[in-house]
Amino acid sequence: MAFTNNNSSPWIQPESTHPQTGLVIYNTLTRSKVPFVPANGNCVSWYGCGPTVYDAAHLGHARNYVTFDIIRRIMEDYLNYDVNMVMNITDIDDKIILRARQSLLLGQYRGKVSTLTEQVISDVEAAFRRFVASKLREPVSADADWLAFVSKTNGGTDAQRTKDDEKFPMNYKAASAAFDAIALARQQLARGGDLQASAKALLDASEDVLALWLDALHGAEVSDKQIFRDLAAYWEKDFFEDMDALNVRRPSVLTRVSEFVPEIVEFIQRIIDNGYAYELEGSVYFDIESFDGKDGNFYAKLEPTLKGNTRLLAEGEGALGAKSSNTRSPADFALWKKSKPGEPRWDSPWGEGRPGWHIECSVMASEILGSNIDLHTGGIDLTFPHHDNEIAQSEACLGCRQWINYFMHAGHFHVSGMKMSKSLKNFTTIKNALKKNSARQLRMLFLLTKWDARLDYFEGTMEGPLALEKTFDNFFSNTAALLRDFRLRQQDSDGKRHFLEDELELQRALVDTKAQVHAALLDSFDTPRAMRALQEIVTRTNTYLQRGRASIDPQIVESVALYVTKIFRVFGLVNDGVGSRIGWGSAGSSADGASQGSADRESILLPVASVLSDFRDAVREIALSGGDKKALLSLCDRVRDKDLPDLGIVIGDHGDGRALVKFVDPEDVRRERAARQAEEDAKRAKKEAEARAAEEKRQAKLAAGKLSPKDMFRTPEMLELYSEWKENGVPTKDKAGEELAKSKIKKLEKQWAVQEKLHNEYLKSLNYLQYSNIAARALRRVVKPQLQSEVAKREGVSIKYAKWDSGKAGASSPLPIIETRPKAEN
Repeated sequence: MAFTNNNSSPWIQPESTHPQTGLVIYNTLTRSKVPFVPANGNCVSWYGCGPTVYDAAHLGHARNYVTFDIIRRIMEDYLNYDVNMVMNITDIDDKIILRARQSLLLGQYRGKVSTLTEQVISDVEAAFRRFVASKLREPVSADADWLAFVSKTNGGTDAQRTKDDEKFPMNYKAASAAFDAIALARQQLARGGDLQASAKALLDASEDVLALWLDALHGAEVSDKQIFRDLAAYWEKDFFEDMDALNVRRPSVLTRVSEFVPEIVEFIQRIIDNGYAYELEGSVYFDIESFDGKDGNFYAKLEPTLKGNTRLLAEGEGALGAKSSNTRSPADFALWKKSKPGEPRWDSPWGEGRPGWHIECSVMASEILGSNIDLHTGGIDLTFPHHDNEIAQSEACLGCRQWINYFMHAGHFHVSGMKMSKSLKNFTTIKNALKKNSARQLRMLFLLTKWDARLDYFEGTMEGPLALEKTFDNFFSNTAALLRDFRLRQQDSDGKRHFLEDELELQRALVDTKAQVHAALLDSFDTPRAMRALQEIVTRTNTYLQRGRASIDPQIVESVALYVTKIFRVFGLVNDGVGSRIGWGSAGSSADGASQGSADRESILLPVASVLSDFRDAVREIALSGGDKKALLSLCDRVRDKDLPDLGIVIGDHGDGRALVKFVDPEDVRRERAARQAEEDAKRAKKEAEARAAEEKRQAKLAAGKLSPKDMFRTPEMLELYSEWKENGVPTKDKAGEELAKSKIKKLEKQWAVQEKLHNEYLKSLNYLQYSNIAARALRRVVKPQLQSEVAKREGVSIKYAKWDSGKAGASSPLPIIETRPKAEN
């Protein structure tokens, strides 16, 4: 027996007569690794907290759902558990109510605004004042008040305010955008012009402040319950599109809160009957004091130190919570909320209302999986109060001492040191993330981080996963190509044994790798350790491959590739439903060249046939025109480097004179080529910018050198300072005729020397221009380009050519253009 974080609430280790896998997992209930023992033999009951569907899913969601998808796949496909996974969709929630109402009211308001008017500006100003007072807790009645607040908070960067309220930067940004838009709208209204576009720009920039204001004015008037369901349905569909794109398996059972309201009402009534909840003003609250420490019950098993955290408790009640001040304890939380005007409502014994947030998971999980569940998962931010409240209300209703045996919480996903969150508006949607990186690359990132550890995302975060993917990708394609070549010639024997000590050593390393991966996965799903073991065996095999095709046995290489592919398939890195033996299982052909049988022969062969046909035509043209072998080799390079890679075919030149053909994902090839091109463009742009800067600096020096050193101290400004000069122009007396101090003259002579150097360089440039013009005229008198080159070489200049009209119809000659300055002066 172990204890939960409460140090007084016992955690009971499940027991079973069924043979166990040896899996241990980190259990949030005990804050330690404990043996995983399902209550029902090999069957695992699993409840996973699903999304609240009111906006697009982001990378933080991806981290959570992909992480637990990896764990589920390991349990199902590697450890052979029979997993029954239930996941909910929260479609009744304060956030959904607010978003649906505000979207409706904003749309209606926009429909009424056809042009910019004083009234529209006045409305936005009122919305701005309310937003600042509500969200930033700062009364603002005039522009000067806001500007003073901007100064006081250092333009919204006040560290203490951000520490006290993590949403401060987001709310400040929204208020600042509205303030600037109002100021611009005033100017545009006074100036006239396209006032319809001006009105749209004002509303677009002020959406956040307007939404709050409109909801405060008219939110209570929204009575159509369907708008809340429609919003949830839209974002639920969008969520599963993202999950499918990320290759996340669907749950065994999907539940929605709106489909379980009668069961929720019954569940709450049982809690009341058991003496752990009470009705108050049409709502029902869980009675913490009657539960915690009574009859073997314990509250806040997961986070006992947070049980009195009023901020977290208030957040758990929702944005529309407005909990009664008459509750028996400030920690009591709502099981049932009396619906206010503008909120969806269902009948109950306590009047019309809606379920609280925490109760939904307790009811849906228990209805499907029973009163004792093996595993419950979710993000680490759900431990308190959400999961602690789930445990309390479930055990209060069901009369059990251990509703959940194991809790697993995925670590935070942070961006720039802050948790990625919809409510903070610092998120990257999954759809936008997939425009930059593939689902496999994102999954690789999550595999390289322990599932319960914090993941910090920054600009260079993806470099490691991308490099590792490239390592495995090259290994798969090289192995597949090697095996194709081997099978074409495997009947040819030289009568010698090839599976020797090196092969046996690699085979022993593979056995060791399997043991390492197995141990890592049993150790609370330690995928980073497993990935390191796989990387090491691939690196070792690549070293073996460097011996050359004639000195290796492809069979041991195939064994390594098959094992790595097997584990990658378990991890979800290999596309589901594609029967490739080796590699990622991309669409089309498998990595080892096996036909997928899903496309007709013509559609597969035509692109390759077209490349061969074009290549044949070009070779024939070169041969007929007497072209040299250089043109032929260039043509071969184009087919190898451009035409075939676009079709997913890579030809690798080898020292034995035989090429190795590899099949790759054409999209990966295009992505890599685009990345290389972007890098080359960036380098070229940087080089050009440096060249421009150097030339500008040179020109500035030349411009500064126009003034002769003899005249530099005789300008009108200098005549106000000096009255007598040396022959070279250095002053000797001041304006009053007094001799200058020796130190002063010495300083002026240094300035004179600098100017002399600049002036000499300026004069040289003039000589060069004159020389260049003479050289160009001389070159143009030489008709043949090869003779021009000889003249240029003799004269010490380099040239390029353009066409110039000789004056004769249809005739032109190469025009030499001086490109650089002379290499040396005579």
